[in-house]
Amino acid sequence: MAFTVYFEWDKSDLTAAAHQLIASAASKAQRCTITLATVTGYTDKSGSRRYNVGLSKRRAEIVRTELVSRGVNGGLITIDYKGETDPAVQTPDGAREPLNRRSAVFIQVR
Repeated sequence: MAFTVYFEWDKSDLTAAAHQLIASAASKAQRCTITLATVTGYTDKSGSRRYNVGLSKRRAEIVRTELVSRGVNGGLITIDYKGETDPAVQTPDGAREPLNRRSAVFIQVR
C-alpha cells in the first residue's frame, strides 16, 4: 500500500485532508499484518538546501507520529528525508511546487 501526503508551503503540520488520508490508510493496513512501513519526506526548491532537509525530516516525522496515533506499530516504521532532492516535478531552484511538498508512505503487508 502506498500513498502520498501533501503539505502547504513551508509547513510540516497536517491538513484535515492529510489526517483523513492517514486514518483511512492505517485502518486498511491494520486489517492485514504490517511487516514494514517507510515514510520519506520531501520539499520543493523554495528554501535553502539545509533548511529543506530539516523541513523534509519534520514532514516525515509528523506522518510517522500520526500513523502511530492511528495504531500502526512505530517499531515497524522507518523515516527518511530527502529535502529538495528527488522532486516529483522538476523545477528551477527557488520554485514553489505543491506536488514536491510531500511525504511518500509505503506500508508493506502480508
